[in-house]
Amino acid sequence: MVVEKRRPLNRRRILEAAVRYVDREGLEALSMRKLGTELGVEAMSLYNHVPNKDALLDGMVEVMLGELGVPPPGEDWEERVREAYRAFRRMAHEHPNIFPLLVTRPPETMYGAWLVEEFLETLRGAGFDAETGLHAYRVISSYAAGYAMAEIRDFALQPDASRSNSMDLPAEEFPRLAELSPKLKDTDLDAEFEFGLDLILSGLKARL
Repeated sequence: MVVEKRRPLNRRRILEAAVRYVDREGLEALSMRKLGTELGVEAMSLYNHVPNKDALLDGMVEVMLGELGVPPPGEDWEERVREAYRAFRRMAHEHPNIFPLLVTRPPETMYGAWLVEEFLETLRGAGFDAETGLHAYRVISSYAAGYAMAEIRDFALQPDASRSNSMDLPAEEFPRLAELSPKLKDTDLDAEFEFGLDLILSGLKARL
């Protein structure tokens, strides 16, 4: 009988297993004990590579950012920014259980710092000053993260005609909402996200 050799445990393997587990079971279900079971080891073995659960969550953010596709330098600055934040939004749809970590836990890794550096370098190369680049990074990141979070959490602040318990608003008191009512079911979220990017990037280009 051939016995399969067990893969050695290391930090990267633990983090990738945690991402797969949370994708499947949800963030609330994650514990060191359950992750150990997932990997076929005792929970105490994990602590040799990941000191605590906070470090595990930070490491999961690191893994997620490592999957983020960023266009190479040399592209048009505007299109490079667009593609980067489109990829960021796609990540929310691919990993909806983990994406909130990217919003609530700032990446404290070299890769996270590299992403910010790349954004700032892109805008400096386009002719923006350092302060404008920083403001742009914060504004676009906040917009993309907020929009993606609203998508995966179902736009709680928006009247939604597709919900059975949606409010029956009198048209004479809410004429603007009434005229939009037929469109609420069929909102093109991709086009709406691009609309927001257009608004921000148009404002930035005006500063050049």
